[in-house]
Amino acid sequence: MHLTQSQLAEGISSRTTLSSLENNKTDITTSILFAYLERMNVSIQEYLFYFNDSTNTEKELATKYFYDNVIKRRDLEIKERILDYQSKYKNSKDFYYCCLSIELKLFLNKKNDEEIFDVAEDTGIIKKYLEHVTQWGHFEMSIFANCLYIFSSEYIRATFNILLKRTKILSKIDTYQNDISIFLNNCIVLAFERQHYQNARFYIHELYQVSGKTPRKAYDRMMCDFYLELIKTVNGQPSTIDTTIYQFKKLGFNDHAKMLENLRAKLTAKVKFSIA
Repeated sequence: MHLTQSQLAEGISSRTTLSSLENNKTDITTSILFAYLERMNVSIQEYLFYFNDSTNTEKELATKYFYDNVIKRRDLEIKERILDYQSKYKNSKDFYYCCLSIELKLFLNKKNDEEIFDVAEDTGIIKKYLEHVTQWGHFEMSIFANCLYIFSSEYIRATFNILLKRTKILSKIDTYQNDISIFLNNCIVLAFERQHYQNARFYIHELYQVSGKTPRKAYDRMMCDFYLELIKTVNGQPSTIDTTIYQFKKLGFNDHAKMLENLRAKLTAKVKFSIA
């Protein structure tokens, strides 16, 4: 349905405000923008797609690389990417690239279980930034989820409810739901690595609740089953974890199933080592 300016603006803002926005002569609050989009039945994702002239921005491509490819790359390639992001940050002063370079440094340190990079100053930058942001968006959620292990378990648990409040305005956006799911999955794995099984149970419960509202429901519910069986496994109790992993293989997610098998092996070996 085609809407006139008056119809679109009615009850939301003045027609003058809408006209100025269309001519790039003013900025508006997110609440007004969301109200416009809802009246036009346009999602945030669609709006951003059109706003960027139907193309992916450089930042979106960088983010896609980070999530889709980073774990598959060799260390040398990742180091080259770090230098690239550092160069982009130096030239643009865009904090986004600073964060990506830090996240990759942390990733390599964790992957190799050694301090390949001195990240003391970097972790301070991340912590200071997140502490001073009152309204979190996709950017902040991604930083926190990817840098979880630099925070204490107590801090992460205490921050969880604050995080939900700080991102409440985004709660109807699909990408936000995806961010929350990724964050909770990362929290669960970290809790297992630290052998904090009560925390793991808490985050599994939260993931189960959140997953009911997202397109990731089937995947996240299967992951909840895996995590619950994993708790039994690391505690030496009978479990059906092999059956749970097989479900992923049956659906064609062989690489993911292999990753779950590796995670199980790593965590059970860690438990045996700590007992010994």
